Parts: sequence; C-alpha cells; structure tokens
Amino acid sequence: MEVLKAMTAREVLNLIEWLKAKNFTNDDIVDCIEFVEGKKKEKEGKEE
Repeated sequence: MEVLKAMTAREVLNLIEWLKAKNFTNDDIVDCIEFVEGKKKEKEGKEE
C-alpha cells in the first residue's frame, strides 16, 4: 500500500494560520513549509 506524503491545501492553510499565531514572519512560514515538503535543508552544511 502506498503512503501519501503530501500535505493537503487545508493542512497547509492550518499550518500557516498556526505559525502566524506564533508570530512567525512570512519568510519563516515559507521556509517552514519548504522544509516540511523536503525542498529545503534546515541549515546548509548541516548533516542529517
């Protein structure tokens, strides 16, 4: 059975609203979503 690994639009919107409530900047929110989706490393040069 294949496991779904993508976030739904509703999940992304809920995450954005939660991050805004925690005073994340728009740039931080984009970085967070990119990291969660695997498009960005946490810190360059840092090994996983």
